[in-house]
Amino acid sequence: MIRVLRKKLSVGVLFWIVVAFGLVTRFRFSTIDPSDRGEQLSETERNYEDSTELPEHLEYPLQTLNPKLPTPPGDMGAAVTLGNIDPAMAKLVEEGYNDQGFNQVLSDLISVRRRLPDYRDSWCKQPGRYLKNLPDTSIVIVFYNEAWSVLVRTVHSILDRSPPNLVREIVLVDDFSFLPHTKTQLDEHFQSYPKVRILRAASRLGLIRAKMLGAWNTTAQIITFLDAHVECEVGWLEPLLNQVARNPTAIAIPSMDWIDGDTMTLDPQVSQLIYGKFDWMGNFQWGLRRDRRQPQAKHPMEPFDSPVMPGGLFAINRTLFAHLGWYDEQFETYGAEHLELSFKTWMCGGSMQIVPCSRVAHVQKPNHPYITKTSGSEDVIKRNLVRMAEVWMDEYALYYYETFGGPDKRGDFGDVSSRKQLRQHLNCKSFRWYLENVFPEQFDPSRAVGRGEFRNGENGTDRCLDWPLARNQCGVTSCHGRGRHQMWYFTREGEITRKDHCLDYDGKTLEMNRCHQMGGNQLWEYAEKTQQFRHFLSKKCLEFSEGKLNMKKCMKSGSGQKWIIQHYNVSNSIKAIMS
Repeated sequence: MIRVLRKKLSVGVLFWIVVAFGLVTRFRFSTIDPSDRGEQLSETERNYEDSTELPEHLEYPLQTLNPKLPTPPGDMGAAVTLGNIDPAMAKLVEEGYNDQGFNQVLSDLISVRRRLPDYRDSWCKQPGRYLKNLPDTSIVIVFYNEAWSVLVRTVHSILDRSPPNLVREIVLVDDFSFLPHTKTQLDEHFQSYPKVRILRAASRLGLIRAKMLGAWNTTAQIITFLDAHVECEVGWLEPLLNQVARNPTAIAIPSMDWIDGDTMTLDPQVSQLIYGKFDWMGNFQWGLRRDRRQPQAKHPMEPFDSPVMPGGLFAINRTLFAHLGWYDEQFETYGAEHLELSFKTWMCGGSMQIVPCSRVAHVQKPNHPYITKTSGSEDVIKRNLVRMAEVWMDEYALYYYETFGGPDKRGDFGDVSSRKQLRQHLNCKSFRWYLENVFPEQFDPSRAVGRGEFRNGENGTDRCLDWPLARNQCGVTSCHGRGRHQMWYFTREGEITRKDHCLDYDGKTLEMNRCHQMGGNQLWEYAEKTQQFRHFLSKKCLEFSEGKLNMKKCMKSGSGQKWIIQHYNVSNSIKAIMS
C-alpha cells in the first residue's frame, strides 16, 4: 500500500504551509494534506537529529528537531487529521482500517521516531528508586502483516527510550506474514541495528505459539513481551525490570496509555487507579482500585497486585515462565492465554503487579485483524477458554460453561491431560483459593440464589429476560438456551444482575444500571411460591405484559408476573443462612 500510495502522491510547497498552520492551533492538531505524503515520509525522518547516548537510569534527553524544518506531524503525541481528501484517498483510508484496524494512512505520515512527552510521576524519578545494577532483558514482539509504520515505530521507541545496557536483544517474530514490507524491506531497515533480530516462522503459528517461539529463542534471563503496535514511553523499562529483579516469581505489567486509532494521538490514562479482572464469560475488564478489599500501597505509583493481566505486555523471569509450563501449546491463534497465565501464576506460588511508573502506549484498534480474519474466530477463543477452564477453574468452570449453554456445548477442546499433570506436579492451589485470597471482589456464582435463564410465565415459558448491553432497557425475547444475553443471576443481596449491571427501578423508570451494592432501587425479593420478583421499595412486581417489561401491582394470579429461574438454590438466600 505504501508503494502504491507514494506513486499517487506529489510534493507541494502548500503542504508545509498547511502543516505549520495546523501545528500552531491551540488544539495542537496537525492538519495534513495527504497529497504530499510521499515526501513527508522521508522528510520527517531527517527532521530528527541523532540523540546522545542514553544514561543508565532516569534522565532522558529529548530528541532535538531541525529548526530549519517545520514540526513534524504527530510530534509529542499530538493528534493528526487529514484535510479534504478525494475518493481515491478515502478508499486508501478505508483499506487501512480494513487491513489493520486503525487509520494506517495517518500512522504512515508520522515519523517512526516521533517524540513523546514524559508523563511519569515525580515519584518515579526519585534517585534510588530502582536497583543500581538491573538485569538486562530480551524483548519479544510478534507480528503478522503489521503495518510498516507502527511496527518500526514500536522498535524505535524501545531503542530511543531504553538504556542500551538493559536491552540485550529485540526479537521480532514474523508469524508467516505475506506483505512485502515485512520481508526484505524490514531486514534492510534493521540490518544496522545489531540488537534487532528477525525470527521467521516456517508456517502460521498464531500469536500464542509465535510468542513461545520467540521466548525459546531469547538469551536473557528476563523476557519482556510487547505488542507490535505500541510506543514505549520515557523511562518505561527500568521500573519493569526492577519489579522482576526484586521478586523473580512476579510478573510485571506496564501501565498502558492509549494511542487513538483514528488520530494517532497519545492519550495518557490513569492506570494507577485501575486493575485487571475478568467476568464469567471469560472477558477481560478493568476495575477501580478503590473498590478492592485488599490493602493498598502507601503511594499510588507503587506496583500493585492485579488478579488478571490485561494482555500481551509484561516482563517475566524465564525460569518462572518455564516452571509454569509456558503457554498451553494447544491454544489456537489468540485468546485466553492471559487468563491461563494469570490464574496459574497466582495459584502456583507467583504473583503479578501493574507497575504505574512503566508506561507503554498501545494503539487502540476498533477490531483485531489478527483474529477477526481467522475462520471461526469465536470458536477459536471459546476452545482456548474451555481448555483453560478445564485445567484451572475446578468446579467454577461450570459457571463459564453456562454462559454459552452449559457443559454439553463445550465442543472439541482436545486433550488437556498433560496440562492437568503440570498443575498437579506444581501442587497449585484451588480456584476457590484464588477467588477468596486474590480476587475476593469477584462475584461468586456459587453463592447466587438463582442463575441462568429467567423464564416468564406469560403465554407459556418460552420467553426469557434479555439484556443485549446495547442500551439500558432490558426486555423479554424468545429463549434460545445459549446463555449470553439471557444469563442472569439473583444474588443473596437481592440483585437481579448481569455483567456488573443490576435491574434498577426508581419508581418511574426500569433500567439496567451499574451495580452499587447499596440496595435501594436495586433491591428485589423473590417469592418462591408465587415465583414473583417484588421490588423492595416500591412494593411492585416485575411483569411482562403487552410485549414489554413493566412494574405493576403484585397480583396473586397472572402469568405475566411469574418468573421461573433455571437454577434456584434457596439455601443461598439470606433467610436460609440466618435461620
